[in-house]
Amino acid sequence: MVSFLKKIPAGTFLVPMLLSALLYTISPNLFRLGGVTEAFLGGTSTNFIIGMLTFCSGLMIDLNQLTSLFKRHGMIVLVKLIIAFAVSLLYINIFGQTGIFGISAIAFTVAMFSMNPAVYIALVWEYGNKEDQAAFALTALFSIPVFPMIVYAFSGRGSIDWMPIVSTFIPLIIGIVLGNIDQEFNTIFGTGVSVLTPILGWNLGQGMNLIEALQSGGSGIILCILFYLLMSPLFIVDKNVLKNNGVVGMSMTTAAGASTAFPAIIAASSPALMTFVPSAVAQILTIAILTVIVTPILTRMVYNRK
Repeated sequence: MVSFLKKIPAGTFLVPMLLSALLYTISPNLFRLGGVTEAFLGGTSTNFIIGMLTFCSGLMIDLNQLTSLFKRHGMIVLVKLIIAFAVSLLYINIFGQTGIFGISAIAFTVAMFSMNPAVYIALVWEYGNKEDQAAFALTALFSIPVFPMIVYAFSGRGSIDWMPIVSTFIPLIIGIVLGNIDQEFNTIFGTGVSVLTPILGWNLGQGMNLIEALQSGGSGIILCILFYLLMSPLFIVDKNVLKNNGVVGMSMTTAAGASTAFPAIIAASSPALMTFVPSAVAQILTIAILTVIVTPILTRMVYNRK
């Protein structure tokens, strides 16, 4: 079975996630039994697993190589941030909160800032190198709602909580410190990424209702197409500007299922936005499912053509 999973792009992450999502769609409370079962299979351990992956990626960072890490991966992340900020503010100013094609401004904004760190680490573990894996912590910054909240703070409809971004950096810094003090820590935790990736996939699936994703209809598909078009510069910059094979840039063109929680978080500071939350959740869930299938295929194509 393992050999079969390896034939599928990001199969060790994708297959557990889709199987988990199918079971969650049929019976959302199947693993909500409390105790060890719920902690392991019920989707309640996602933040812990992401924290562990961030820690493990910190162990891989050699302080002497930070310049090259930020030169490539930092540049791609910066490009995504610039694009997401620009198009989100433009969308709000032109189309208002209602948006167009049934895509509200809150759905569009959250989608543009979304990135799936789990898919990224699964893909670079298969097609990238150690430095690409160490950049996981940078992608983890998109698993918190701070950037969409900044956009809405600029538009006068929200406030900013900086603690999520601080909490993301703490396990990263601990990993960097330990990894540079003693390389033996890499020996202990070196297999952490390969072990945690399928478990993370399963836990993320425990929040994905496939029927709700289908109910978003054409608007979710349109949002997904817009997402790929607007995020295509990540691949272009990686390949044509930074002169790499494009794997990292393509691996970052994903949306995260965890982002479905962000519309409600943003709307909490502006009750008028609450009416847009249900449709936004369905649309973001749709592009999360579509990109987790399509992006691994595109990344393998890029890798094979390098």
